[in-house]
Amino acid sequence: MANFSVAARTLIHLGAELITSDEVALNELIKNAFDAESKRVRIDFRIGLPQAELDMLLDQARSHPSGMDGLGAFTDDVIKRLSAGPEGAPKHAVALIHALQVATSWPEVVGVLELINTIAVSDRGTGMNEHDLETVFLQIGTPSRYNTQTSEELQRTLLGNKGIGRLAMMRLGDRAAVTSWVDRKSAHQINFDWRVFDKTDEMLEQIPIDIVPVEPGHDHATGTVIEIAALRATWDLIQVEKRFVDGFLRRLQNPFPELTKQAVFPIDVYYNDGDRIPIEGMKKVLSEHAQADLELVFTPEVKGPTDTVVMTTLVDHQRGIDPQKVLRTRDEVTHKLEATSDELRLIGPFKARIRWFNRDTLRAQTTLHGTTKEAKAELDLWSGGVAIYRDGFRVGFSGQSSGEDWLAIDSSALKRGGFAVNRIQTVGAVEISRIENPNLIDRSNREGLIESRQTRLVRSILFDYAIDELRRHITHEGEEEKRSQLDEVTKSAPETIRNRIKQAEQGLAEIRARVPDDTKKTVESITKHLHFIKTETRRFEDAAKQVGERREDILELAGVGTVMSGVLHELTRTTGHTRQLLQKLAKDESPATRALLVKLDNEIKAINTRLRQLDPLTPSGRHRKEPFDLAALLQTILHGYEARFERHEIHATLTTSGQEGVSPFMVNMVRGFVSLAVENLVTNSVYWLQRGLKAGATGREIHLELDPESRTLSVWDNGPGIASADKDRVFTAGFTMRPRGQGLGLFLAAEVATYHQAQLALDGADDDGRYRAFVLQFPKE
Repeated sequence: MANFSVAARTLIHLGAELITSDEVALNELIKNAFDAESKRVRIDFRIGLPQAELDMLLDQARSHPSGMDGLGAFTDDVIKRLSAGPEGAPKHAVALIHALQVATSWPEVVGVLELINTIAVSDRGTGMNEHDLETVFLQIGTPSRYNTQTSEELQRTLLGNKGIGRLAMMRLGDRAAVTSWVDRKSAHQINFDWRVFDKTDEMLEQIPIDIVPVEPGHDHATGTVIEIAALRATWDLIQVEKRFVDGFLRRLQNPFPELTKQAVFPIDVYYNDGDRIPIEGMKKVLSEHAQADLELVFTPEVKGPTDTVVMTTLVDHQRGIDPQKVLRTRDEVTHKLEATSDELRLIGPFKARIRWFNRDTLRAQTTLHGTTKEAKAELDLWSGGVAIYRDGFRVGFSGQSSGEDWLAIDSSALKRGGFAVNRIQTVGAVEISRIENPNLIDRSNREGLIESRQTRLVRSILFDYAIDELRRHITHEGEEEKRSQLDEVTKSAPETIRNRIKQAEQGLAEIRARVPDDTKKTVESITKHLHFIKTETRRFEDAAKQVGERREDILELAGVGTVMSGVLHELTRTTGHTRQLLQKLAKDESPATRALLVKLDNEIKAINTRLRQLDPLTPSGRHRKEPFDLAALLQTILHGYEARFERHEIHATLTTSGQEGVSPFMVNMVRGFVSLAVENLVTNSVYWLQRGLKAGATGREIHLELDPESRTLSVWDNGPGIASADKDRVFTAGFTMRPRGQGLGLFLAAEVATYHQAQLALDGADDDGRYRAFVLQFPKE
């Protein structure tokens, strides 16, 4: 039987691939210490000489041939350099000076020189005995404590789970010594020289590794000390303070400690014989100038479909208004995300917070206090979007402006045309844990989360309910954002419509060749209607290119986009029906097949009816107010929807003052705009009626009522309704509860009302607290 064998140098390559930076390497050693149930971790940077100076001395020592020529003068020079500081040699160098004094060969001197600059990571955890060192520590890819997920005393969760943290040693230096003990009488040590693994052609298991008894590394009963020597990078005091502590460890901790269970960040960093280097959180010079905070709480373990699974709380620090709290039910979230309740449960609960800073406002505020430079530096450190924190420690470099935009915050901001909520102005954190979120798994290189269904859902939850919510609040219905969203619709829809029509025409050509002569007239009718749609699409596309910057121009652009989206939706069904017809004709030419063909013809006619009502939006009839009978227009619109009403089993009615039948209702408005507004209200009802009914309802209903006395049009349905938290925002551009929705329909209807000095609002809530009726109040004329 054959078996895999692993070359020794593979270990070096594996470490280089998985441990991508010195900071990540130290983080892996830190996590190992916490996984050993240590309450705190200590990192000592013992730097006897500047790294460049030490490298020069090492080159000199390695270049000497065997023998002792010049050895004494060289070691005296090194000792003099070690003692040259204002306070003499650092404590750790005292033993090294003695070793240099008694050295008898150049290789021995090289070995001592490599110990002059070291990094030591020590903990007071459970430690390892000789057996553990051999069977656990030396076995790569085996997390020894994976089955012991928490320490009951420390209430701590395992931070690592891949058993690769020990590879971090080789990233930091060419040598390492691991000392560990489970009682003070039996400490053991393993010494590694990683250069041996890289130079040999031997297999990994052929390289001998000795485990030798030594003295414990510190005075605690149990623990582990890992000392890295022959360092590969420069670690002077500036590098340690600025690069490692300020640039990495500060960001390693959650900027919002209230989201975690940690009272104090449990890492202690020392440089030589100095005091502990403080690891600060977000400084007040920045936090007190935040413009807005948004907190999201996700709790998927609920009993019923109307229970809350997402709660957001938005605090506007500048305007001084009450916190805005929004609750989302399980039904709302599963529909929006196109997910099941089981998929939500697989994510597990989590919390997130996003803090937004307007850099211009921050500059103005801090100028008054003389702290502009400090505040900017602080924001530059913490900004970068939303970082992922697992049990209080950041995952990789997530949430960093120079790193991966895993939430696509910047690309979305650019796409929408507004750049207010972007990574350079946002500090965010999502707090997960290994116990409650086991399906959110770190990548092997620790740079983020493995892409999965649960990861994608977390991204959607954060974006749809946090980023978008904050963006809507900040932009406050800005015209630039509205226009950019409308542009997006009108640019993408025409080409897709033409492709759909082409597919339908190809299918009809095959159908025409197969059906009898008396049925070919229906096929010709469908072909003519498709040609009309193609022509109208070109006209609407031309109209979109001509729009300007005024409100009526934006309305027109919205109208064109809405028309195209509606046509595209219907044509998607058309192409599906032509394929269905071809399948049936391949089997027979039954009356059922002919009936389907007639139905297809009727649906295409309905699209054309709707397009004709919107003709005033095209260049020949734009922006022209005229008197017309609104009741007649409503009848025509409902007629255009008959096929959809029949398909979805919706009973639609139109009444005047509560009485069946309609009476003339004259208005002086832009007919195309009014058609758009009514169409969007009706389309909104049709969509949500397919998603559910009000409790106790037995059939789908849409009711339109004209009231000449109060000059209102009410549009009501018995669908799931609108939550009270959304009663105002439903009219905001971009707000939508639909998966992949544009958020333009109700915004457009409200804009039409405003353009005509009318008003669109929701009527009072039903007994279940949800809103189901829109009222369009026309101006008195």
